[in-house]
Amino acid sequence: MFKWLHRRKQPQTPIESTPVKSVNADEAAQADEWEEVPNYLEVDPANELTASLIAAAVTADTAPDAKLVLKHLYVENPEAKRVGLIASAIAAGDGHGHYVVKSIKKKVD
Repeated sequence: MFKWLHRRKQPQTPIESTPVKSVNADEAAQADEWEEVPNYLEVDPANELTASLIAAAVTADTAPDAKLVLKHLYVENPEAKRVGLIASAIAAGDGHGHYVVKSIKKKVD
């Protein structure tokens, strides 16, 4: 009944290591031709008055004695939004899977 406990291990055959490919100059040049499109763009809070007022109103509601200083303000990147909408439309047309956009890259001219 417990024969599987007393089985001898089969001698393992040595595994051949695969050679690591070296990156040549052409592949490195192709990798540099693409740049990542950020989801959000940093803007100056003084230029975006609407977003600054909304942040101030939210802070004033939660902590009325606090002082608000906006150091960084980000707005949605319209290019990334457009690509996300196109990708979701294609995925909805396919209807057979679940897709996640992890990064968006564009070709550098």
